[in-house]
Amino acid sequence: MSQTILLAIHTVVLGYWLGSDLVINSEYRFIVHRHDLPVAARQEMTDHLMKVDQHVRYALVLQAMLGTMLLAGLGLLPASLGGIALVAGLSWLGLVEATHRTRKSALGLRLALLDRVVRYGLALALLALAFTQADWPVWLRLKLGLFAGVIGCGLLIRFQLIRHFSTWAEVLAEGSTPKREASLRATYRRATSILAGLWLQVFAIAALAVLRPF
Repeated sequence: MSQTILLAIHTVVLGYWLGSDLVINSEYRFIVHRHDLPVAARQEMTDHLMKVDQHVRYALVLQAMLGTMLLAGLGLLPASLGGIALVAGLSWLGLVEATHRTRKSALGLRLALLDRVVRYGLALALLALAFTQADWPVWLRLKLGLFAGVIGCGLLIRFQLIRHFSTWAEVLAEGSTPKREASLRATYRRATSILAGLWLQVFAIAALAVLRPF
């Protein structure tokens, strides 16, 4: 696949990522603030939210895969890593999908842990490249560092969602209370503040890719 096509797909995936994030946050906000709706209706929307959330996960994997293939094509990484990245990326997509489909089981919990370990490893690899490849352009090294930051923000949001679902489980079991609804809204605000940081980093990545200032 040519570098031009890879770069075009890389750009499209970025838009896909940001668009998905906007939809997810909007639906999340609706679920949290519409405590006047029946709990069953909010649960149905929550199930839908988790399906939509898959798009952001797909986008992250695709960006990592395409970015590695681009670097290999430019000769900044060994050429063999391009093919390895394709296979690894498709395998990771399979893991993400399997994790989603089994998320309510013990297997799903183990797969989610494996997925997080992969993300930690990728973030560390990106930081290592950003700090050690002194002959690479500064703008590119900054992009890699920011991408590691994006992965970190995504992981922090996941931890906030764990808090959300802990409270939501109480709502499902015992009903809504002002205290529980306040907790849900507080978790939403924390997750959204982290998401804002993620968006800023993604915009900075896009600006660096276009401007290449240094």
